[in-house]
Amino acid sequence: MIVEDEMISAMSTKQGLINLDYNVIGIANTGKKAIKSANELKPDLIMMDITLKGEMDGIETAKQINKNLDIPIIYMTGYSGDDG
Repeated sequence: MIVEDEMISAMSTKQGLINLDYNVIGIANTGKKAIKSANELKPDLIMMDITLKGEMDGIETAKQINKNLDIPIIYMTGYSGDDG
């Protein structure tokens, strides 16, 4: 499952995973939707954007998911920071 609030990034990640023969069972764009989808779909792995928009960031969302489910989570981000 992919948790990403930028649809272009989500679709790019999904296509990359499909090209590597992985099955992507869902995309969620908010923490709340991610928690609901994880509980319903019970994915083998979650790829989680750290900087989600909305009430919860990716780290808090992962904490909430792992309270009830034992699903590995890989954090990802497109944020590169400021070198200055």
